[in-house]
Amino acid sequence: MKTRSYYLNAPWRTECRTVELPDAPAAGDVLIKVEACGICGSDLTAAQTNTEWKPFGHEIAAVVRAVGAGESRLAVGDRVVLETSGFCGQCDLCRDGRVDLCRRAPGFWGRPAMGFADFMTAPAGCCVKYEGLTPDVASLTEPAGVAMDMVKVASIELGDRVAIIGPGPIALMAIPLALRRGAREVVCIGPERTRRRLDVAAGLGARVVVVDGALDDEKALRRSFDRVLLTSPAITIPAALELLDYGGIMAYIGIGPGSARIEIDANQFHFRKLQLRSSFASPAVYFPATLAMLKANIIPGEQFISHRFDLGELPAAMELARDRKGEIVKIVVTTGNGRT
Repeated sequence: MKTRSYYLNAPWRTECRTVELPDAPAAGDVLIKVEACGICGSDLTAAQTNTEWKPFGHEIAAVVRAVGAGESRLAVGDRVVLETSGFCGQCDLCRDGRVDLCRRAPGFWGRPAMGFADFMTAPAGCCVKYEGLTPDVASLTEPAGVAMDMVKVASIELGDRVAIIGPGPIALMAIPLALRRGAREVVCIGPERTRRRLDVAAGLGARVVVVDGALDDEKALRRSFDRVLLTSPAITIPAALELLDYGGIMAYIGIGPGSARIEIDANQFHFRKLQLRSSFASPAVYFPATLAMLKANIIPGEQFISHRFDLGELPAAMELARDRKGEIVKIVVTTGNGRT
């Protein structure tokens, strides 16, 4: 069968292609109709760095249209969200209970169609069934799972003071999760140009601090927090470490174009008993819990979706994400709903 599938290449070029998919999915695969897919910050990075054309879109909510041989868990008509990667369940790491470190499970990356397409195929093992959510909100499961991973990696405890730097969608989703884990205060830090996002942060229960200069200049924030969650580029890590109190922990997921090399004072890091932990939600192991948070409105999905575009409007959606980043919270691309 044929389907539309968008491809991406730098600098900021998108191309709609017609690609061929198998009429029947291979054993262990499913054919799915994509209903909604969010634009991720990593898509914006790829738009600046891709050296060849690639399909893209990984924050996916879909409905199963066909099931390959050997798959009994899924059926035609099931609504699913897709883990960007799972775990194999067979390797030594999985058998030792470290499924979070498995790198052997099949994924949907590199196939001719991904989330910005009408149809795609994917391993059945990547699919997690859901109900009780709209596809738009369900597509937030992937970034919300990243937020959950970051909060867990930071080991937030009762009474902790938490700073969140960089008010993007993942950081915003981390606010209610940090509060639920017992943080006594969550402070969201960002520039004035992200005012719309900062307003969402305030509505979620965070205290907002506007920083339009260097983070190093904010002396009032220095050594004030037990935990720091960093979602801005890695180059900000040294300044962000200065916000940690004695024994503090920073979890970060910041990636982006340009240099990611940093320099820190290792002696100071040692004598202040600091910890720096990377959060990388691959495998994505928290989808059921994340779906439960979305269904309970603990993560209030509709508050994060600021713009909706139809699949045919994807180039305009990418331009908006590039040119007016501070005015958006989350863009979701749907099939047939049109722009809002």
